[in-house]
Amino acid sequence: MLHGGRGTIAALLVLVWSGDAFGGRGPLKGPYLTGLSDDGVVVRFELAARAAASVQVVREAPGMQPGAARTFDSHDAASMHEVRASGLDPGVSYRYVVRSGGVSIGEGRFVTAPKPDSSAPITFLVYGDSRTDPAAHSAVARAMEQVPSDFLVNTGDSVGDGGNDDDWQSFFDVEASLLRSRPIFSAVGNHEIYRDPSGARFLRYFGFADAGGPPRLYGTVRLGNIRLFFLNSQHAWDSGDERRWLERELALADDERSVIWRIVVVHDGPWSAGPHGSSEKLGEGRVPELLAQHKVDLLFSGHDHCYQRGDAGPIKYVVSGGAGAPLYGITRNLSTTRKAVSAYHFVEVQANADRIQIVARRPDGAEIDRCGLRKAGAWDCDPATPASAPPPPAPRPPAPPAPSASRAGCDVPGVKGLAAGARGRVALAATGMLAVPLARRRRRRG
Repeated sequence: MLHGGRGTIAALLVLVWSGDAFGGRGPLKGPYLTGLSDDGVVVRFELAARAAASVQVVREAPGMQPGAARTFDSHDAASMHEVRASGLDPGVSYRYVVRSGGVSIGEGRFVTAPKPDSSAPITFLVYGDSRTDPAAHSAVARAMEQVPSDFLVNTGDSVGDGGNDDDWQSFFDVEASLLRSRPIFSAVGNHEIYRDPSGARFLRYFGFADAGGPPRLYGTVRLGNIRLFFLNSQHAWDSGDERRWLERELALADDERSVIWRIVVVHDGPWSAGPHGSSEKLGEGRVPELLAQHKVDLLFSGHDHCYQRGDAGPIKYVVSGGAGAPLYGITRNLSTTRKAVSAYHFVEVQANADRIQIVARRPDGAEIDRCGLRKAGAWDCDPATPASAPPPPAPRPPAPPAPSASRAGCDVPGVKGLAAGARGRVALAATGMLAVPLARRRRRRG
């Protein structure tokens, strides 16, 4: 894996920074990492006041003297900075320092992705739906820091209100330590576009680069032998630019040299046994069939606040929506469901040349699920099933409830799951297998 014998990136990170530590110049957000590739990374940070900045990058090799420093400047006097450190070597550890006004305001470490034709294993963590409860979110984030990984995949709904700057600040405050050393790729959720219909803030913090124009809410990245596709589930997928983009990128990936695993990440997924159910937009657009046609192996989604693992024929899927939002019960009996638990969690994924393994963990590190799959095979932890068939169409969800006054107009039945009290609400939410009974009280959807 990218971190190899170097141990956890978090253990390598030695960082003390704050507004006080740097004479009041500490960033509001970050520095944090996005845009990981085999030749670099993007360092993003938001300053309290408009100013120019720079990022200095030094190669690190165990037992060797550091390499020569390289500096990447962001000359514009701006508050939000997005600095691409490029021309680096693949699969190598680097230390970076962010400076503004001649003062160091933050630092961290990262490891570049391996070359596309590399057989090196890659480990990443999947999580999502962290909105609403910073205490529960903090417990999950702290647990993720203890697990070695090369990057993070977020299934969306990082915040409760995409138009609320305080919600965004809370997210970055909770994940500050994690994001300084783990590049993050995120799918946009429905709550990211609540009161921000264009997703301007999501684009500002996590948007996917478009060489020919402004950043987008969707994108694709290549990391080692993996091709990842991040979709905007709020889009009507039967037509439009995003549909044409997906068809084009899937076709290009069909013959992409040395790609082994094709993985899709989308907030509102095509299969879910939770109260939200399966995405109507993806079903109407026959997206599951399109993904199967282009040999997509695995799909990650969120939206329902629980853990699920399923088998939809050639496509295997995982629902990971347990990073802090109020937990939901398992309310639907889908033929595709193989495991479903209402619990706070994150998912560790290791991709080798011939197998993917997933381990779902609670904040205390206890395992919820451990399973693997080989190319075009079934989950290896389940009883033997008939040979894979084309994926069943995504079930159409029932008519939505009448609009409510809640954020994003999305109230659904859920599971109480949390004890009262701000700090005691975290790690010990009730868990349940299939057919967790619904609470009488209604919870906000998301």
